[in-house]
Amino acid sequence: MTDTLPTLPSFGLELPQSAIITAALKFAKEHCNILTYNHAVRSAYWAAIIAKKDTSFSGSQVDMELVVLSCVLHDMGWAETKDLLSSDKRFEVDGANIARDFINKFNAEQGANASPWDQHRIQRCWDVIALHTTFSIARYAAPEVAVAACGIFADFQGPYFPNGPGGDNLITLDEYHAVMSLFPRAGFTVDGFTHLMCGICRDKASTTYDNFVGEFGTQHGVDGAGAGKEAFAQAQQSASVVKLLVGGLDALEKLDNDKGSAR
Repeated sequence: MTDTLPTLPSFGLELPQSAIITAALKFAKEHCNILTYNHAVRSAYWAAIIAKKDTSFSGSQVDMELVVLSCVLHDMGWAETKDLLSSDKRFEVDGANIARDFINKFNAEQGANASPWDQHRIQRCWDVIALHTTFSIARYAAPEVAVAACGIFADFQGPYFPNGPGGDNLITLDEYHAVMSLFPRAGFTVDGFTHLMCGICRDKASTTYDNFVGEFGTQHGVDGAGAGKEAFAQAQQSASVVKLLVGGLDALEKLDNDKGSAR
């Protein structure tokens, strides 16, 4: 796994290079497996390609250093170093918190030579990572949030992003193969991703019930092969957001009616 972001001159693609990005690459490589690391770095390349080509970003001043750094760190919630992770927060929140702590530590160590990462940029990085799996929201957020979310989602679609096979898409086949040759799939397959998500359902089940990760638990169990599928589905249903909201409103309606009857 390389600690650099090689340029792709034949495509006019050069990602931002800075001390904090180099440090982030080393940090991600130290704490993540190659599946996660390569996925994260590929996402940065797709984001850079999309930012250049998508006309919806042409009038925006996109902070590409922030986008690249956020992409590199966006799945720290999948870290192999379990001491970095919480037991009660979604992996996206873990990743956002780890990235924020990383930037603050980097700035403290650099002192007067620190890069210009003020609280606004740090919060924007946090937002990118916390929202990256909620594409229906992230794509309408601040430009950096939207560009990074597109890049991350594109690692699931490659040259078919965003309009599917045969559509008017943003990543060419040549660009796709060039990036994949630098940072290969390394197990980021249907089976690999399924087992990763099911592992989260096993280790932090309560953080998955209200989001897409829980769907892997209900469909594939907590081991990716069906084990515990029924029990997980029952627990998810018990924690249903709809049940919580409707149950709360029902209780309040009864409370209101009881007050009216007491008058």
